[in-house]
This record gives sequence, C-alpha cells and structure tokens, in this order.
Amino acid sequence: MTRIVLMASVVAALLCGCSRAPDPNPTPAQADPLAGPVSRAPDTRRIHALIVGIDRYRHSDARQPGAVFSDLRGAVGDALRFKQALAERYGVEVDLPAQSACDSSSAATTTLTDDCATRARILEALEQRIATLRAGDTLLFYFAGHGSRYRDDQVRDQDTGYNGTILPTDARSPDGAPGDIFDIELKALKDRATAAGLYFVSIFDSCNSATATRAGATGLSRSAPALAAATPPTQAPKPMPTPRTAVVPGYWVHLAAAQDGEEAQETGGGAVGARAGVFTTALLDTLRMPGMREATFGDLIHEVRLRVASRGHATQTPSAEGALTAVLGARSRRAVLYEVDHTGSTTTLQAGTTGGITRGSRFALYARQADAVARQAAIATATVISVSGTNATLALDAPPAAALPERLVAEQLAHFLPADALAVAIDLPASAARDAAAAALRATGFAVASATGATRLVAAADAADEVALRADDGSLLAATLGPAQDPAFGDRLTDALRKVARVQQLLALRTSGVAGNPADPYPVAACIAADGYRPTACPPLQDGGVRRIGTGQRIAATVINRGTRPAYVYVLAIDPYNAVDLVLPKPGEFDQPLQPNQPYRRSAMSFDTPGSYRFVVLASARPVRADAFQQAGTGTRDVAACRSPLERLLCASSEGTRDPGVTAVGDWSAQVSTVLATQEGTQ
Repeated sequence: MTRIVLMASVVAALLCGCSRAPDPNPTPAQADPLAGPVSRAPDTRRIHALIVGIDRYRHSDARQPGAVFSDLRGAVGDALRFKQALAERYGVEVDLPAQSACDSSSAATTTLTDDCATRARILEALEQRIATLRAGDTLLFYFAGHGSRYRDDQVRDQDTGYNGTILPTDARSPDGAPGDIFDIELKALKDRATAAGLYFVSIFDSCNSATATRAGATGLSRSAPALAAATPPTQAPKPMPTPRTAVVPGYWVHLAAAQDGEEAQETGGGAVGARAGVFTTALLDTLRMPGMREATFGDLIHEVRLRVASRGHATQTPSAEGALTAVLGARSRRAVLYEVDHTGSTTTLQAGTTGGITRGSRFALYARQADAVARQAAIATATVISVSGTNATLALDAPPAAALPERLVAEQLAHFLPADALAVAIDLPASAARDAAAAALRATGFAVASATGATRLVAAADAADEVALRADDGSLLAATLGPAQDPAFGDRLTDALRKVARVQQLLALRTSGVAGNPADPYPVAACIAADGYRPTACPPLQDGGVRRIGTGQRIAATVINRGTRPAYVYVLAIDPYNAVDLVLPKPGEFDQPLQPNQPYRRSAMSFDTPGSYRFVVLASARPVRADAFQQAGTGTRDVAACRSPLERLLCASSEGTRDPGVTAVGDWSAQVSTVLATQEGTQ
C-alpha cells in the first residue's frame, strides 16, 4: 500500500499533530465499581501524570505595578482535586507533598504549584517522564493557570488563525521576555512521546483552551493578553533514542475547557481552594459516574458538555481532539463513529452525502462510544432510508427491547452501493475463467459488466491464468487478483472494486451547475504545491495546466475561505492506488469553521511514488465526517500522465481559482485538483 506521506511537523491548536491512532484489538471492559471512594488496588494501566496549578504569578499586578494580568484563586485547587481523582478512580499512587511544598514527585506523578511551576521545571518534568516511561504507558499533563495566544502569520496551520501558549509562574517578565510555553514546544514533546509508544493525554481547564489559554469569569480572568509579535522557539527538540525493538506508535488526546474565543467559567466555594473551575468540576463528576472509569474520551467529553450546559454556562463549550475512541490508560480500536439523535419516532444520523453515507447502508446503534469501540451491547440496528447533504434518516430494523436514549452512537455495518454503481469491462477470452470472473462480478451486487466500463478485468501480465484489474487508460489498479476459479477470487475482486467505487463516490461530490446559477456561497481557493510558497500566492501551473511535483519533495496543501461567512473545510487526498487520506483538518483535530479570508494549511507532506494524486476540497455550512472516506489502497498503479477522460477532466481543473462549472449544491460544495508526482518533479 502506498500513501501520500503525511509527516508529523504541523503545529496544531495545542498538542495536536498528524500522528494517527493505531488499529489494535480492543481490550475487554473491566467491571466498574459504583461512584465514590475506591480501593487502591494495583492498576495495569500504568498512568503517569504531570499536574500543574498556578494561582500566584511572579509578574502579576500584585507584584508588578502596571502588569496586565492578575493572580488566580482556583487553579491550584483544581489541580489538587484532579490529582485526588486519579488516586480514587484509577488507583494511581500519587505524590504526597510535604507541608507547604510546591514541588513533589512519586514514581507515578509530579505536582508543581505556584512558585515551583516555572517554565524550566515544567518542561524538565515532561522531558523526564518521556525519557523514562516505556511503550504502553500513559503520560497525562493537567494544567490550570493563565494562558494566552499569538497570531500565526507564518505557518497558518490553525483554522482559527491563532496558536496558543500557557503561562508558567515566571512568565511575562518586565524585561520583555514572554516566558510562555508555546504550543509548538509542547507538540514536539507530544510527538516524541507518541513515537516512543506512549499515550499522551493533555487536559487544560482554560479559556480558549483549544489553543491553550484560560480566562475566568466574575472578575477573575485566567487569560493573559495575546502576544502581539510572538516568535516561538526554533531550536530542534531533543532526538529520541533509537529503540532496541520496533515500537507501535502511541496516541494523543487533548481535552479542553472551552473552544477558541470562549471563556472557561469559575464558581465559588471550591472543595479545594477558594474557587473551582466549571470544566474540572464537570469532568470529576463525570469520572465518578458508574461505568465512566472505562468510558472513551469521546464519552467523557459528551457527558462533560451536558453537565457544563446544565449549569447555565451556555457560552462555554468543552472540546476534545485526538484518539477519542481510546480509554484512559488503554489502547483502543480505531473506529469511525457517528452521533445519532433519536427524538420520538425519528432517528437521525449526523452525517450525509458529504460524509459518504448512502441509502440502504446499515448501522449498529449503541448507548455509548465505549460499547461501539468494543463492539458489544448494541441496542439496535438500523438502515438508511433517506440522505441529505449533512444528515441521514434511519429506520430501525426491528422494534428495540427498551426505549432508546436520545443520544446514540453508530458504526456502519455495511456500506450499500447501488446495483449499477460501477461498470466493469471483462477483457478476457471466452473460457471457464471468463465465466467465473463474470459470475464473481455479478455476485458483488454493485458492479455490472459493460464493454465501455472504465475499469477492466484483464489477464495478468506475468501469469496468463490469473486476472488483473486495470483502468481504461491502461494503468494497473491491482496487478493480480489470482485465478478467477480460485474460491477466494470473488472476495478479492469485491474488495478491490469496492475501493474503486468508493473513490468514484467521493469524486462524484464534485458539484456542477449551469450558467446563471447564484454565486457559490462557499468559494474556497485551494493550492497544492511544493512547500515554501506564501499561502496567499499559489505558484502558477506547469505547461498543460497541471501541477508536477517530484516524489519525495516536500509539499503543502493550503485552502483559503474566499467567502463572506465561516465554512467547514476539508481536504481529502486520493493516491494512485485509490487510498484516501484526510489531509485537513489534521487527523483527530477539533473541527472548527474557517473564517472569511483565513488561510489554513498543512505542510511537510510528500509523495512516495509517481502517479496521479487527486485532492477533493469540501466546504460546508455544517461539520462533515470526511474521515469516513479514508481507506487503504490496493494493487499497484502506474500513472505517468493524464490519459483517461476522467484524468484529463481532473487535470484540467485549475488550482487557486474555482472551475467556472463548479457551483454550490444546497449548503455545501466540492472541487477537485490533481497533482502529478514524477521522478523528475517540475523539470
């Protein structure tokens, strides 16, 4: 399998990157005691934590007249309550500091508060844990304190246009040095941790905490002013030692008290400290619920959102990104899960045509995400009976044994393709092998034999008794599927053709219209080119109106919202073997709308084999489950030029400007750009 190489060098909102959650088998759920104190039995999860809470700052207005931020009153209490919950709910042997000590460590945890939580000490503590932990350990970083952000006018890898910082106790010195810890530094640490097989989990109770900031309410602001001209550190992170054995990459998760631009609220009368963060309180209450010790991060954040909203904090929306199907301290099966609303007799899947949903597809319904990940305790199955751009209506296959909850989680059981979804030509001589191939084709249920089909079954080049799959331009889609009379041939053929059909379904999202239609409400300029260009100035195309880039050369994908209102924007890359990767948003990243005239990019990618790479850009009024289109490729394909009618059409589409024939349909639109990766590059 060949993919577009997505290198982990993107600066994300905070602790975000392009490492993808692995696909291991799920671990069985363990029994969960009722809420309340639990015994400190040894826990096999191997959870380690750095816990930071800062109320008193060296350069706040309490100590530096004229300073523009104040001390806090509840951050240390939040940190101590969180540490207590780790001990009670997960049996972690937490550190027990001496009286008045602000720096304390045990084998499992380190706690830094107030004057001890300096920039150097926080980074040192993270470095020490990463260096000493082993694959399969969890490193949890909890932070409560001031934060800030800075305008990103260079990398532009955030759809908000800002990157974040957290403020250690010695930040914002009067000498002009900000002293902040930048997200790019934290991301480098996160990348090293996941590369070593660790599970890196960060939890920030803060304002704008999707970009690592914290603000308060009722006169106690937990936000420091934004940095007007911030320059993140450029020194390279310390290299990881070469492991003696191969390590399966870990995963990362970030839970945040609020989205960018929102304030994280506080309430009075904290159990520890004068005040308490609403987010931390909701999270700890959630962890004490029966069953939540084994909940996925997705289940946790859903319950936390409900609790925050129920307390009247409508302007604060806790967020999460990363491997949300994982459980704290445990590896998890990677899965594409969907939210389902069940109201009265109507069951609505929160995904539609733009997420690859088709009428006739079947789903299993679960009460919580953890059950769906483990594929246990399904409470119903349902079939899609109608589809719109962004949602689908489900019909239950049978009456449920009990009333369904309003919120459900779904995973697709079977993806339906119409009976004439794919035309395939059988270019085999009359023989028993041809008859067997035709029978296998009919058995797929979605492919039909047609002499004009753009996909063809032919004799394999190196074995006349075996069958290969080719595109009508002569390029290979699968070098061999084996002999047509092999009992496994039908399964191999179905799998290969299903990937082709799924790619065609994705390309079919390319919207088109006729002259006189209203202007596109979601115009997006897209540029796929060699890295180094300015986001607002895409390089011109080469001769023939195509983009040619050398294999191994670093590339960037940039989109700019040219409309007048925010839009959710997605970029999917299709490689020569029909593999599909989600390029933007970066895998696991919290999805936010791209503001008008805002660039958003992903860089440090490369092509690892010559061929035609197609990029589908979706723009929508609502979030889209674009990750559902992702798939592994199959076979080998050697495309050196745009030869088929489809390839010529795609290669003719101009990057940076919208094809005049492409207009919006409903509240979403799509366009396609093609890049040719060659050994010679642009020469």
